[in-house]
Amino acid sequence: MAIRSRFILRYTGAGPTPEAHVVHLKAVPGTKVLDASGKMLLVEGRQRDLESFAHDCGGWVLAPDKTIPVPDTRKRIRRRAK
Repeated sequence: MAIRSRFILRYTGAGPTPEAHVVHLKAVPGTKVLDASGKMLLVEGRQRDLESFAHDCGGWVLAPDKTIPVPDTRKRIRRRAK
């Protein structure tokens, strides 16, 4: 079973993101477009399939989606008062 991960696809070509490319990407088995913003797409799928898409369609850059945990900033009592 292949591991599905999240990636960011960024279109580097001139003009807006080609709709034909997005339709082609949605047709890739096991790939899901989670969000779209301007020339960037947040997708979930197998890295090999997404790299193949980026190479075949041209003008796309693939980067892994990095999640950064938010620190817990709640104040806590360090020790009990006597």
